[in-house]
Amino acid sequence: MGFGQHQTFYLRQQWITKGLTEIKKNPRFFYEPEHFEILGVGKNMAKSIRHWLNVTQLIEEKRSIKTEFVMTDLAKVIFQYDPYIKTRYTLYILHYLLVTEKNEASTWYWFFNVFNERVFSKQMLVEKLKNWVEENFEKEVSLNSLKRDVDCLIQLYTAKEYINQTPEDVIKSPFESLGLIHQTIGTNFVKSETHYSLISNVLYITLLRYSEKHNIKEVSLNDLINGEELWGKVFNLNRDAIIEQLEEVQKHYPVIFTRTNRLDVIRLNTDSSWLNEIKVAYKNEVFK
Repeated sequence: MGFGQHQTFYLRQQWITKGLTEIKKNPRFFYEPEHFEILGVGKNMAKSIRHWLNVTQLIEEKRSIKTEFVMTDLAKVIFQYDPYIKTRYTLYILHYLLVTEKNEASTWYWFFNVFNERVFSKQMLVEKLKNWVEENFEKEVSLNSLKRDVDCLIQLYTAKEYINQTPEDVIKSPFESLGLIHQTIGTNFVKSETHYSLISNVLYITLLRYSEKHNIKEVSLNDLINGEELWGKVFNLNRDAIIEQLEEVQKHYPVIFTRTNRLDVIRLNTDSSWLNEIKVAYKNEVFK
């Protein structure tokens, strides 16, 4: 399980680019004594940068004579086509990888895959998260750690108020642009459905990823709506939106949606890997 490893810092706009740039030059970068000075941050913030690169599956640890961090194949593709992480296409893929990483980003996994309330407060999240942790993990997790996770999650996804602030004061998270969490009245928040015009491309890629991870070629419509690591949960999509997107996905990708009286089934009719399809999407600039 993974709780509180972000050092209380949510992901910042330039961190991915900075971190990957240095790791590409030196796989031992995060073990160098001056690495945090090169990044221009404090020691704890440097640990946070390494954490976010890890939980978005952009770096992986390699052990040989000395331990190194290297770019994953996904990171190499992103670094080639979208090095400054300017597209929501890239961000939605990173979001999917983050919130399906149960062991390293447990709170994020719980919030998007297990927690079913649409409207909530931070206090509610902490209480529900605490119950889930107690029921699913033997090791105790401190209440303060859970509170920090909840606060970090909200800050990562919720747009912030920048009125009367100088550019130096604006600390933006790239995940704000996904619009998956909004603050409503007072201290309440709401899960919001994604409104990305090219979301069908992302949905296809994530379905491929799910297929490879779990070694399956078919999912039911009910699973797609309610199953963990799938569209309804991860992207806050309801049944009608999912059916609409399925029709769109079918037009462009080898996905077959068979509707019957008893069981609606979605089948992937391809052997192509999700990483290869990401490369094709970048080359064709589907995100523009």
